[in-house]
Amino acid sequence: MKIQPLDHEAIKETGWSDIYVSGYSQKVHIFHYRAGANCKNIIILHTPVTAIKNCYECFEQLGRIYSFNVFAVDYVPGEGECSGDTQDFTLPNMVANLDAMYEYVRVHYSDDIHLLGYTGAGGIMAQYYLGTGPKFKSFAQFACGIYGDTTPLGLPKAFVKSAMRILRLLVKIKPTLSMPFTPPSAKGYHAELDNEFYKTILVRDPNFFALKINSLLRILECMAGKESLLKVPITCPTLVFKTLHDRYFSSDYFDRYYNSLTCEKKLVEIDDSHNSYFITPEPFMKEIAAWVNCH
Repeated sequence: MKIQPLDHEAIKETGWSDIYVSGYSQKVHIFHYRAGANCKNIIILHTPVTAIKNCYECFEQLGRIYSFNVFAVDYVPGEGECSGDTQDFTLPNMVANLDAMYEYVRVHYSDDIHLLGYTGAGGIMAQYYLGTGPKFKSFAQFACGIYGDTTPLGLPKAFVKSAMRILRLLVKIKPTLSMPFTPPSAKGYHAELDNEFYKTILVRDPNFFALKINSLLRILECMAGKESLLKVPITCPTLVFKTLHDRYFSSDYFDRYYNSLTCEKKLVEIDDSHNSYFITPEPFMKEIAAWVNCH
């Protein structure tokens, strides 16, 4: 799938709008689809390394077809349309931004709120936010995190603590520092389509492969930090997607995560590659809609 530049005017004509609330950041950006006052509400957290609008195609059906109120958020200071600087991204500041967004939805709509962690690391960051308290009627996630196991990031567990120490030092010296990011190779089923995603995402985000050191540090702290909320058991009903040809997550990793859940849960296998959530979003949207509607 070749990604095209965003047509912002065309997107607005389909019912999407921008809302800004104040949290830690003066402006936390919510990309919003209003289906109706009595409709269920879905908050979407995506990968913390690009703007939410760059991922528009992978969730827009939740509003247009399935008639949910959708709140897709830029929650990382300095990323997308969320105000702030790179060094402002810490996990407590992220939580403050998400709390502000949650309160906006609760006050202006209802407390029938569901959480979707999407587009890679978004699933892991959403897991972290669930640890702040029982806010959501249900949770659905693409990508997951086992506390202390950072192998999906290409970092063996034995090196995590050393990596975080080095990153903290680098952030202290130069908080805006970035490093080149190269995805692990995709082979086999739909590898060509999966690779094309990474080749063409640059038309929307020319800096997509410049990974900010501070962002990497926060993702590692989320997955392996001493105070990480990933250690808090998930209690709300949870839908887990398992992509069978994923370049980051092994089948065993998905299975170990899913088996560790003690809440109401459902596992959905997707016989496709990592970026299938964007390339062919329909199977994901159908399952998410059904999960939200029955909770």
